Amino acid sequence: MLQLLEESKGDLAAMRISGQVDKQDYDVMLPLLEEKIKQYKKIRVYAEVQDVDEYSAKALWEEIRYDFKHANNFSQVVIVGDKKWLDWITSAASPFTSADVKYFETSQRTEAINWLES
Repeated sequence: MLQLLEESKGDLAAMRISGQVDKQDYDVMLPLLEEKIKQYKKIRVYAEVQDVDEYSAKALWEEIRYDFKHANNFSQVVIVGDKKWLDWITSAASPFTSADVKYFETSQRTEAINWLES
C-alpha cells in the first residue's frame, strides 16, 4: 500500500510504502508526483518503507519506468527503513539521477526530514 503522508507540502512528496504494493497503488501515486513535477519542475521525495511484503511485477515495472523518465526531476530523495537492501538500492540508484539520494534507518526519521529541509 502506498500512503501519502502529511509532510507532503510544496515540492515535497512524502509517502509510506507498506504491505503489498501493486500497480493500483502506483496508478494513484504517480499522478500526484506528476502534478508536483509539473508545478515545481524539481521535487523532493521522502519514502518510508515498512514491512513490504512484495512488489508485484507490474508495480515494479511502473516504478522503474517512472524513475528513469523523471530522473532529473528529483532534487533530493530519502529512503527510510530498517532493511539493509534499502541502503543498497539507494546507493545503486545514485548514478542514475542528478538528485541527492540518501538512506536513513527508521529511528532516524526526524534526521531524514531535516536533511530534506536543509
